[in-house]
Amino acid sequence: MPKGKKHYQIKLADAIEAHDKALLRGGHPGIINLNSIQSAIERPYNGYYRQIWKKAAALFESLCRNHGFTDGNKRTAVTLLILLLERSDYDLQPLPDEDLFDAIEEFAVSVANGEMNTIEIEVWLRARII
Repeated sequence: MPKGKKHYQIKLADAIEAHDKALLRGGHPGIINLNSIQSAIERPYNGYYRQIWKKAAALFESLCRNHGFTDGNKRTAVTLLILLLERSDYDLQPLPDEDLFDAIEEFAVSVANGEMNTIEIEVWLRARII
């Protein structure tokens, strides 16, 4: 991490708010396992993930796969990914000739289905984080 650059830490309140926003487009409210959600949002800050794309990958992977919410886990993960980046003074940009909305949707489904490992998630994000 560059000297002086601090990454925003996602809090449980951020996750709950992101989930509420995700449900505005449909889905069922509720939490299946609060510990899964807390584990997912704490994972990026255990000291192992120093670069922003690694923090973002750890957060995104955990939220997509832990299924702590009844519904909207992928949408919540996308919302929190963007929140983490924006509040850490980064942005997510598409690759040339890529529609970012479509790319993120495919990315989220692939991650949730276990089709991408942690390194592949990091590579995908590193290519798009500026």
